[in-house]
Amino acid sequence: MKRKKKMRIAGLAAAVTALVFVSVASAHAPQTITIRHQTHGCHAWAFAKGPYKATLKIRVDRDATLRFVNNDVMPHKLAQVAGPKAAIAKANMNHMSAVAILMFPGKGTYRFTTKAGEDYPMGGMKMKTVGEDNVLRLTVVVR
Repeated sequence: MKRKKKMRIAGLAAAVTALVFVSVASAHAPQTITIRHQTHGCHAWAFAKGPYKATLKIRVDRDATLRFVNNDVMPHKLAQVAGPKAAIAKANMNHMSAVAILMFPGKGTYRFTTKAGEDYPMGGMKMKTVGEDNVLRLTVVVR
């Protein structure tokens, strides 16, 4: 009888621990910024399924992680231009659906841009755009 009670308590403790880890992980799940091709301005990006813009300013919590997905018809290299040094993994998004990861060590204002490359070869097709190409700019305020 005591063994069954101990097993139930151990199972309950494991379930509570798993629930705590899931809630902590979801609170700090990476947020996504997606880069896409568009006719006017060539490319833009959006944060967390928001509107696509050339310039974004977002606020995140300390220890946040941003995930960049390149859905553009050209490669992009993520580059930091100002602020405390952030950790960038796989900054060279050199194919469609490439992912870069950005992590922040602490509070501050961080600024980024991308360096766009040439369009990917598409069977001799060139993607047409209107106007000058957008320069993608991102300001991240970490609280």
